[in-house]
Amino acid sequence: MKIEKTYYENILTLRPYGRIDALNSEEFGKILLDAVNENPNLIIDMSETEYISSSGLRCFLSVKKKIADRGAFSIVNVNDDVYDVLEMTGFTDLFHIEKMNEDPKDIRVIFFDIDGTLLSHKSGKVPQSTIDAIAKIQKKGIKIVVATGRDIVEMKKLPLDGIHFDGYLTLNGNICLDEKEHMFAGNEIDAGEVEILVSIFKAGRIPFVLIGEHKRYINYVDDIVIQTQEATHGTIPDIGEYHGEKIYQCLSFVDKGTREKLENLLDKCSITSWNDTGIDIIAKTGGKAAGIQKFLDKENIRRSQTMAFGDGENDKTMLKYAGIGVALGNGVESLKLDADYVTSDIDDNGVRNALIHFGLLGEDE
Repeated sequence: MKIEKTYYENILTLRPYGRIDALNSEEFGKILLDAVNENPNLIIDMSETEYISSSGLRCFLSVKKKIADRGAFSIVNVNDDVYDVLEMTGFTDLFHIEKMNEDPKDIRVIFFDIDGTLLSHKSGKVPQSTIDAIAKIQKKGIKIVVATGRDIVEMKKLPLDGIHFDGYLTLNGNICLDEKEHMFAGNEIDAGEVEILVSIFKAGRIPFVLIGEHKRYINYVDDIVIQTQEATHGTIPDIGEYHGEKIYQCLSFVDKGTREKLENLLDKCSITSWNDTGIDIIAKTGGKAAGIQKFLDKENIRRSQTMAFGDGENDKTMLKYAGIGVALGNGVESLKLDADYVTSDIDDNGVRNALIHFGLLGEDE
């Protein structure tokens, strides 16, 4: 059978063509299981699928058991005939399923990066227009969730007063917290890869931060660490030692050349920049998009009902994954190419202007 496979950073998409039935379900099931072994964050795009029988449905059940809570599994772009089958069998209660041609303006949740998106680097605070706009759309029943590379402890030190969050996707979506800051999903770095990361940490050749569920610590501090954190309103972790805990993210303070060396070295991690000398290191199976999917599964919200705002390189997957992706005018140029809409600068009412553009706020609100 024909199945197109696309891979965008931490999200794997399979698009099957034609019918899925007893004639090809064995092949289809093997392809699905091989796919989740490669990446547990899987999307089945059924825009080219005409029909699915019981044999094909059993393949979905096998994948659900295989993934368990390690990843996210979505079935999208489902036509009416296939959706009727999924609904009749109760699969719409078991899986995250989206019908074809959903209204992209039916927004139920908006995901916000913090630095450069909510928090202005120029003023050191959230613009009042952003605070007011968020409060107004929350009154309309739209949830507001932060999606940040920071951990919850560091985030709490930022001047975000006036904004109530309905969830927190911290460490680039690798630790997901509910409204009460209780963890409901996590994605730690592979234990074998952690051995190498800990070796880098202990070698002390570059400033390196290990982040577990409850604490973060650095091997040493130099001028680059201080300058980078001051430029981004960040705090400097305490110097500490590794004691075998799960690691959900690493930070390092390096130049472009050292970043490239790390990218070549680490097989099971991906790297994104949040500053000229600051990088995040996370599992390839993680990222903001994967965190968003976990939140949507928890809240029973469709991707088409989401919007995301960002400004940096580590926001790319989030903007591409959301139903509507908005880049701030002050964002990096590469992000703007992936956005559905580029709004004005953060300090020029960027968030409010985008919400008005998409009809979530009126001009007079």
